[in-house]
Amino acid sequence: MIKMSVKKTIAIVGATENKGAEFANKLAGDDYRLLLISNDSQKLFYLSESIVTNKPEAEVDTLECVKDGCWEADVILLSVSPSEEKAVAGTIKEVATQKIVVIVSDERTLSEDLQHILPYSKLVKISFGFYPGEITISGNDEGANDEISAIFNQAGYHSTINQS
Repeated sequence: MIKMSVKKTIAIVGATENKGAEFANKLAGDDYRLLLISNDSQKLFYLSESIVTNKPEAEVDTLECVKDGCWEADVILLSVSPSEEKAVAGTIKEVATQKIVVIVSDERTLSEDLQHILPYSKLVKISFGFYPGEITISGNDEGANDEISAIFNQAGYHSTINQS
């Protein structure tokens, strides 16, 4: 019997923002299907074209609907401003059940509001270290922390896990 590996799908909400675009470029071409989500269709088109030009093996789709993109994803990466996090969390709460939702934030801890909005999601926070490519991962689910650490290490980041 032949065992086929299934690519994980990662949705990047805010893909055209600085960190979102960085993540998209670093994760592209690995063993992931990327769903790039942004309401700026022109920047989304250029980002997608740039990724596919530089990494022809990359599997990249673009969407403008946050809920549809997150419904398809195994991992949801929120690369939006802190002021938008609650609104996006409210939009995806029905489709994020039992999924890993990664919050990109320099805040010290995960917002209790987000945990309340997404009670059935595995929330993981990524914050950036002092050195480029250095990230700290924290969250309440050890398996989710380990999975996000593996994904980002494969993409070239150096991650440290702080168990919450």
